[in-house]
Amino acid sequence: MSEKKQMSSHSRPNKKEKQKNRVKASSSHNRKNKVRTNQSNKNSDLKKRKNVKKRKRPLGKNKTIQKQKRKKRMKRTLVELAVSVGIFGVLLTLFSIFVFSFTKVQGYSMTPTLSDGEWLFINRLAKPKRFKMVIYKDPKSRETSVRRVVGLPGETIYYKKDQLYVNDRDVYERYLEIEVQRAKNSKSLFTEDWTPSESPIPKGKYLVLGDNRPYASDSREYGYIDEKAIVGVVEMRVMPIHQLQQF
Repeated sequence: MSEKKQMSSHSRPNKKEKQKNRVKASSSHNRKNKVRTNQSNKNSDLKKRKNVKKRKRPLGKNKTIQKQKRKKRMKRTLVELAVSVGIFGVLLTLFSIFVFSFTKVQGYSMTPTLSDGEWLFINRLAKPKRFKMVIYKDPKSRETSVRRVVGLPGETIYYKKDQLYVNDRDVYERYLEIEVQRAKNSKSLFTEDWTPSESPIPKGKYLVLGDNRPYASDSREYGYIDEKAIVGVVEMRVMPIHQLQQF
């Protein structure tokens, strides 16, 4: 019995040994965990670095792609702008040929209403009316001139003592009021007595006079103007800006 007891006492570990074994086991387990965590951390760091590298590479590609897209957009915008400008230019040319245009006043035949160097807006589709200013091709110089329509087709026109008569009825010329009054004060005539050699005015013809009657070259000199020679009707003075005026 004593031998058995001794053997059993030797075979069973005591409490201290058990605690030591537990400590050893836990420390080895902790070491293994640390190794695993360190390894996993290293692996995660490597993955992050790889991901960063992968991310960094496409950024450069994206920038080049974005630059290419911007260039394409710019080219497209420039092409669209050029096409728009071209279309606008064509439309403007067509309008200037068939609808409206601008012309520059040359000379002093229309003073004080118009002065040399002023720019006028011309309506090519408007029909000439009495006292409207028109642009026409001068029968003498073949250059464009601006004068005022005074007589229409079928009318009888003459001047007597600074008074316009249309079909034997006196017609007031408001735009010459100041000049006519000055002439009266100086006991002279602003418009000399005048009767056209051909009367009435033929069909398709117009009588045009300059507002500067003592100076202007007009129908008193070269006769009636053919309707086909009329380029258009003056609608507005556009330059200089401070003298912008609609007629």
